[in-house]
Amino acid sequence: MQLLKARQNSIQRIKAVFQTELLHVVRDPLSLSIALFMPIFLLFLIGYSVQYEMKQYPFAVYDMNQSKESLDYINTIDNTEFFNLRYRVTEYQELLNLLDDGSVGFGIVIPPDFSKNLSRQEPATIQTLVDSSFVNNTLFIVSYLQSINNDYSSSLVTKFLKSKGVGKIESINLSIRSWYNQALREFTFKITGAFSITIMGFVPILSALALVREKESGSIKQIFASPVRPFEYVIGKMSPYVIFLTLDYLFVVVFGVWFFDLPWRGSLIAIFLATFLMVFICVLVGFFISTIARTQISAMMLAIVFTLMPSLIYSDAIVPIHNSPDFFFHGYSNLFPAKFYTEACRSILVKGADIVAVLKDIVPLLIQATIIFAICAWRMKKIRA
Repeated sequence: MQLLKARQNSIQRIKAVFQTELLHVVRDPLSLSIALFMPIFLLFLIGYSVQYEMKQYPFAVYDMNQSKESLDYINTIDNTEFFNLRYRVTEYQELLNLLDDGSVGFGIVIPPDFSKNLSRQEPATIQTLVDSSFVNNTLFIVSYLQSINNDYSSSLVTKFLKSKGVGKIESINLSIRSWYNQALREFTFKITGAFSITIMGFVPILSALALVREKESGSIKQIFASPVRPFEYVIGKMSPYVIFLTLDYLFVVVFGVWFFDLPWRGSLIAIFLATFLMVFICVLVGFFISTIARTQISAMMLAIVFTLMPSLIYSDAIVPIHNSPDFFFHGYSNLFPAKFYTEACRSILVKGADIVAVLKDIVPLLIQATIIFAICAWRMKKIRA
């Protein structure tokens, strides 16, 4: 009987803290507007600013041959969607100057004996100067140019064999089928990753400011003088933010799927559970930060440093995390819930996974939520003491 009464009293205390904080949330329209519109703004920012595929990359040509063959070779490169012939130079130094000032990403130098070597069926060497200051661009350029050059060389060999009366030689055909993202749309990768960044970027800041405001005003001392226990205060204080922000970010996910025309093949319950746990963790992280920080500025800076910045690197949202060293992939990145939420979103929306299939991502989120909640309750108990 006493245990039942104690539970009822505990629920009443949680309810009182919950109602008080709910009034603060409702009476703060600026925070509500930020929570609603800033994640959508970030979706647009990532969707239309981050570009992975190389298209119309500028290059220059120094053609010392000026023949039909050299023109055909140049047109073969220029007619692709990847490269755009921007300059035709007449001096080698002019080509180097264009590379130095960043006007072009690479330059092609065709020697004077290019067409003569081709007519003699001798090797024809073409010099390619690539700006390697950005390694990823260099790798793309070299890969694309090698593929284009191989296709051009194969066409010359086929043409020569036909002139000798040799029939067409069948080559090995590689049949590729893209699963889940058949159209190879970048939005499918970027936006499903941006969901986790928007949560990690704004939720901890909003929740961190909640407690710091009370610490600055001194009203938190009233809580310490009340019979409210630390875990009751954490539950009551964070519940309004968890409820509101979960609904808010479910709307953000639905909006992102609708506006960017993303597939939704998986379970609605699974995406709701993953979003709820992700928001819950981020609210707790913000609460923990608020127990350390003394001012709203310091709380905001800590939230940015410990949540937004790591989420850009270790969430697998923008940069594929498997490119990182093994220590970060298997160890450090597992500390960030954004990694698991990103994988859950892509599995549910793109691959059509159900809740059972994403348990490998849901369970780590649940474990992190439990641990962080215990840490927050411990911090409040320590502060109160």
